[in-house]
Amino acid sequence: MKSIENKKIFINSNKYVYRVEHLTLEGTCSIDHGPKCVEIKDLFVDKYPVTNKQYLNFLKKTGYFPKDNQRFLEHKPNKSIYDLPVVFVSQKDAMEYAKWAGGRLPTDEEWQYIASGPKYLEWPWGNKFNPTLCNHDGDHLVSVNVNRKGASWCGCEDMVGNCWEWTAHIHNDGNHQFALLRGGSYFYAHDHWHVGGGARKTNYHWKLQILNEGMNRASTVGFRCVYDSK
Repeated sequence: MKSIENKKIFINSNKYVYRVEHLTLEGTCSIDHGPKCVEIKDLFVDKYPVTNKQYLNFLKKTGYFPKDNQRFLEHKPNKSIYDLPVVFVSQKDAMEYAKWAGGRLPTDEEWQYIASGPKYLEWPWGNKFNPTLCNHDGDHLVSVNVNRKGASWCGCEDMVGNCWEWTAHIHNDGNHQFALLRGGSYFYAHDHWHVGGGARKTNYHWKLQILNEGMNRASTVGFRCVYDSK
């Protein structure tokens, strides 16, 4: 079976008003949630989240193996799940892949623009939630190209539901170091959980405290890359 090709999509530079909602189970989120005007520079973005096949190819080519390998690729990716998003990767693991691929993780602001676009759509496909257009409240991860009709304005797929996506920065509020996750996941926790679930709106991020690498790797957190325009 032919595997999915993760094409790069060009995003023209633009300015937009960044405004975001958030939920945190421990403390408050110190990020400026706007509204504020931000500038998105010309860049390319992966059409899909990075897949298991892509990440395994990275390991094969580079020999990468984290010093703290707790839960690293705990799902044991193989050919049967090549086209599922890679998970059980920490922010550091994701950054290493992105660097090797010639890219980086998107900033929180870039991710939101890629998902919502200049019309500020609440969901990648429009302003009304449609659970048939994403992997929301499901039983397992699905291939990254299953929900083509749920693509964002620029053509990026699988941006909400299925798995959360890491963004670029580590923040420090004086008490905790934390990162911001985007998009939600297939697993909808009906009680409080370290990482929440269900598909999330394009203007929503989740504050995730950065702990040890074992805690930073989860079965519902993956990533996609962006690439600065040369």
